[in-house]
Amino acid sequence: MFQNIPICKSSEREKFNQQKEIETCDIHFFRLKPNSEELQLLSCYSESLQDNEIYILINDALKKVFLWIGSAVSVRSRFIGARSAGLIQRKRGIDYRVVSVEQRHETPEFHDTLSLIEFK
Repeated sequence: MFQNIPICKSSEREKFNQQKEIETCDIHFFRLKPNSEELQLLSCYSESLQDNEIYILINDALKKVFLWIGSAVSVRSRFIGARSAGLIQRKRGIDYRVVSVEQRHETPEFHDTLSLIEFK
């Protein structure tokens, strides 16, 4: 009767469920406007990230706010980006975490989140 039911470890099931959540979650992609404190909502990701800009990605499934900082960004812009990411974190809730990502030091988690934007 139960011969064709696949047996799956609880850790594998959790990983599968988490991957499913990530694929169906809302991801918000913002760019910090140059010389401004204003965030611009971007609808898609089609080109490489610019080294003189700051981007913020919000992944609701992971409950993370990624703050991507280009290598040519000024100290003032870094400060504004960090403050903007902190405000987003406070609005989203205590369980969200801000993850700062420097250009050329991106994590696989960041790349996964970025790749999901392309398919929206």
